[in-house]
Amino acid sequence: MSAPTGDLAAQGAVDPEHGIVAVGRLLRGLGSVKRVLVIGAHPDDEDTALLTWLERGLGADAAYLALNRGEGGQNLIGPELGVGLGLVRTGELVAARNLDGAEQFFTRAYDFGYSKSSEETFKFWSRDSLLADVVAIVREFRPQVIVSVFSGTPRDGHGQHQVAGILAHAAFDAAADVDVFPSQIEAGCAPWQALKLYRSVRFGRGTATLTVETGTFDALYGRSYHQIAMASRSQHRSQDMGRIEPLGPRQTALQLITSRVGSDSEADESSIFDGVDTTLVGMLSPISAAGTRAALAEALTAYRSHLLRAREGLGQWASSSTVAHLAVALSSLRSALELSESLGVHGGDLRFVLGKQETRLETALAEAAGVIVDAFTDDDLAVPGQSVEVEVQIWNGGDEEVALHSVALRTPEGWPIESVESPPSPPRELPPHTLVSHRFRVTVPVDAEPTRLYFLRAPRSGGVYSWPASSRDRGRPFGAPVIEAQVSLAVDGRAIGRSAEAVYRFADQARGEVRRPLFVVPAVGVQLEPATTIWPLGRSEPLNFNVELRGESPAAVSGRVWLEAPDGWSVTPSTAAFELEAPGSAQTIDFVVDAPAELGAGRHEIVAVAESEDGNRYRFGYSVIDYTHIRRSIRTEEAKATIEAFELTVDKELRIGYVPGAGDAVAEAIAAMGFDVAVLDQRAVAKSDLSAYGLIVLGIRAYETNPALVESNGRFLEWVRAGGTLISQYQQYSYFRGGYAPYSLAAPRPHDRVSDELAPVEILVRDHPAFTKPNVIGPGDFEGWVQERGLYFASEWDERFQPLLQTADAGEEWKRGGLLVAEFGDGLYVYTGLSFFRQLPAGVPGAYRLLANLLSLKG
Repeated sequence: MSAPTGDLAAQGAVDPEHGIVAVGRLLRGLGSVKRVLVIGAHPDDEDTALLTWLERGLGADAAYLALNRGEGGQNLIGPELGVGLGLVRTGELVAARNLDGAEQFFTRAYDFGYSKSSEETFKFWSRDSLLADVVAIVREFRPQVIVSVFSGTPRDGHGQHQVAGILAHAAFDAAADVDVFPSQIEAGCAPWQALKLYRSVRFGRGTATLTVETGTFDALYGRSYHQIAMASRSQHRSQDMGRIEPLGPRQTALQLITSRVGSDSEADESSIFDGVDTTLVGMLSPISAAGTRAALAEALTAYRSHLLRAREGLGQWASSSTVAHLAVALSSLRSALELSESLGVHGGDLRFVLGKQETRLETALAEAAGVIVDAFTDDDLAVPGQSVEVEVQIWNGGDEEVALHSVALRTPEGWPIESVESPPSPPRELPPHTLVSHRFRVTVPVDAEPTRLYFLRAPRSGGVYSWPASSRDRGRPFGAPVIEAQVSLAVDGRAIGRSAEAVYRFADQARGEVRRPLFVVPAVGVQLEPATTIWPLGRSEPLNFNVELRGESPAAVSGRVWLEAPDGWSVTPSTAAFELEAPGSAQTIDFVVDAPAELGAGRHEIVAVAESEDGNRYRFGYSVIDYTHIRRSIRTEEAKATIEAFELTVDKELRIGYVPGAGDAVAEAIAAMGFDVAVLDQRAVAKSDLSAYGLIVLGIRAYETNPALVESNGRFLEWVRAGGTLISQYQQYSYFRGGYAPYSLAAPRPHDRVSDELAPVEILVRDHPAFTKPNVIGPGDFEGWVQERGLYFASEWDERFQPLLQTADAGEEWKRGGLLVAEFGDGLYVYTGLSFFRQLPAGVPGAYRLLANLLSLKG
């Protein structure tokens, strides 16, 4: 099996499923028509056990459509939030699909964060836009069965869940209506009527009409479908989704909502495809031309017969009979495809199905014959004007001769390609156990654009991405690879095509072979840090910025770099020289920025610009999302920084210790306010002298990410008892269950949260130092917040905790558990669910002012 185009799962081996396992799996789906689309809202909503059973057990074509990429969540494994987190979770979905075997699709929706109703969600997402996306996927994928993870009612909880259910139910009928989104039909996307609509009832099995046994052991894989599914589930590492892979029976429950092949309430269903004709011959009934119908039936019957005989030959690996029967089956299938052409528009679905079968059968034939195609580049980051060497390897690992017809590369339009050091040009014969390589030189044009994922090429429009008007990438995880090898072969006399993404590979001494996709990047990448910072009005000392320059050009690049600042601001130095000597080299240049004396409150921007000696200017940098369990991805951004100027007073005499949590940047924000901050690693948490700090802050979910904190909680509480102030930002259920606070705290399931960032906030104790010293906090400080007010509010607490404020989403009761303070011995203990971890990186002035006051609290 060739590398999955555009979906390199991770940075290790591409796909371990080759040979007899691959052939066995593919043969399960050949000769029948089974297509299921599962629709949910987020990464991790999918029923992976159902997808695995469908794909690996039944051989069905299954896919998961997630409305969004999970940008609004938290990140257990790294610092990425927002778009960056969406790239991480997109990669995790692709890695999950590579294990369970399903396809992955998306709509344009951007995850803006938690919402409590569909009405609230549709304020961010255009209903028509997202329904159009869902309908387009249904029309393209053509499922006989749609499974909605959610009901589309308030019982789904999260408003985005409700919307996913609403859209799934609406698309079931809308996709078949020629008057709905007619532009899709004009573009060649035919109407499609799914036959059955189910709803997942994993949280309420009493309504189930069908239970699927997903714990069945499969000898082909040596595991059950549920075990494979749990391995798939565990790819969602940013969401702490690691799972045990248990032995034994497991079930997935579904409820039939609508059926066009029988009753809507079939209590005695035995299969998700009950009532659905899944045979290829069954697709011939609408054909009126008797002669054509008979010829098609004969070809398809012969096709299925040879598939059955190919399956019988699987018991003997490298059996020539398996290859021979697959080859004859391919001929029969192609005969049917040719006949279907005569049907015109009436044969559209038949051609679609047979085309899918042909692609799958070609892969099965290649695997049975032991033919592997791979492609490698000599670099993973190329710059405009650079030439990249590409080696295409074709291995005939089987026992029979294979004919090589052609070897070519697919690149962006206008990229010059020349052959280098290749063996005799095809056509030629490849004897058994032969490896041949074809080498090409590809030149990236000097005017080539840097790699940008298709959904990030244009600014978002509200809560939805702006996609290209027409692109084959739409709805896909990442899009097409930069360079793809395309090889034409003949196995047992039948022509087949194989393709492989051209990737860079190298040996990591600890991990072994690592594969990375090719990206085009600027010759000089420019990044400006910090990307967001603050300027307390009246500040006397200037700000420090650093510009990191990254060079990937094969030749040295030198020039000058400067900052463009608003009128009245001063930058030192005015310009600075740089020299990047080799690919992969980097240089950091420091700048000092000072504001005008009469600076007023407001937002200000500065931009970093680099100019090489040849006159080319660079003002964009790139960041690589780089985790071992997912495909590498890239994000290109302008080298721009935002400075928020506002009134802020801080107690600079205080030394603060910060225990990092899950991907929060709060420590950096505290330092930007002027505090002396020490970040405490696990050793420091366990061993350091806490008396060195007047105050300690715990990062979000720190009790999950820092085992030393759990073990050392007692000594932290003793430090509080002796006079310290400890602020715990939001923690999850293990914190409440573990009793880590000095007095009892409880959180309900689901936890209390206020999802509207504009929800009213009422101060309960106006004279409390949290609202008076050193900054006077008022209503204006709760303006401009982003995404939410907070989460994991306490619902019950010991009477020694004092609630300081209350807030609530519209139509709900006040929630007072978002900011609690208690005296403990001579010290203070603070628990807050307010989402400082989102507000501070966004530069929200009121969040800084309120946190500055909390950091000044003393027992």
